[in-house]
Amino acid sequence: MIWAQRRKMTYMLGLMLFLVLVGLSITHKATNTVATCFDQKKNGDEVGIDCGGGCLQYCPNELSEPKVRWVRSFEIAPGIVHSIAYIEHSYPTASSASFKYQFRLYDEKNSLITERTGTTYLGPMGKTAIVDTLIPVGNSSVATTRFSFEGSIPWQKVALSFSQSVIKTDRNMLENFENGTRLTSTLENQSRYSFKDMEVVAILYDYNDNAINISKVLLPQLKALSNETVYFTWQNKIDPKNVSRIEIIPRINPFSSTAI
Repeated sequence: MIWAQRRKMTYMLGLMLFLVLVGLSITHKATNTVATCFDQKKNGDEVGIDCGGGCLQYCPNELSEPKVRWVRSFEIAPGIVHSIAYIEHSYPTASSASFKYQFRLYDEKNSLITERTGTTYLGPMGKTAIVDTLIPVGNSSVATTRFSFEGSIPWQKVALSFSQSVIKTDRNMLENFENGTRLTSTLENQSRYSFKDMEVVAILYDYNDNAINISKVLLPQLKALSNETVYFTWQNKIDPKNVSRIEIIPRINPFSSTAI
């Protein structure tokens, strides 16, 4: 009798231990979900909620805004200007697929003439230029142009190879024609990435290295390991003798690229 009771007690203790272990396993699964970058929680190696660490998105406080080196507006026709913000950042693995910006144009009395809000992208580290074209200013003369980012830039992680992509710009030719001035430039894509809808900016400098005019074109496609010729035009005549150097800026967009 005593032996039978002991055996029964052993079975009961074993069953109770099994049930406890099953209960602990269920509780652990219910309270310790797998960390993801889309669960609206700060978990895993995330720096913030669904950002930083192994997530594609950088957290807002991880990276600073790009540095704005200079901002100008240039009259390209009576009552019409182009505005440019020359910027740069030093993050080789950070880009932004879309962010908002704003230009504000003021006259000599510091009165607001007009403002232009736009949306654009930002590639990896290096110098670039945001250009907004054909801004009407009426009879006013623009004395000061200011530029700002609208809200925080949504930085995303991209491959380091994008910051190492080489697009050479040479064989520039500036010439006058009957109705204005044309700049011809050849882009040589030495990278293994093909880019779609690439903005290309041209800046003309005088002998004091001051920007004297700008232009922008949209290149539908720049294939990997290929050359493309782009043309910039101005309605006014620009004397090539007054231009000391020409800067061509292809704006790389990792989010519209394909690799070969």
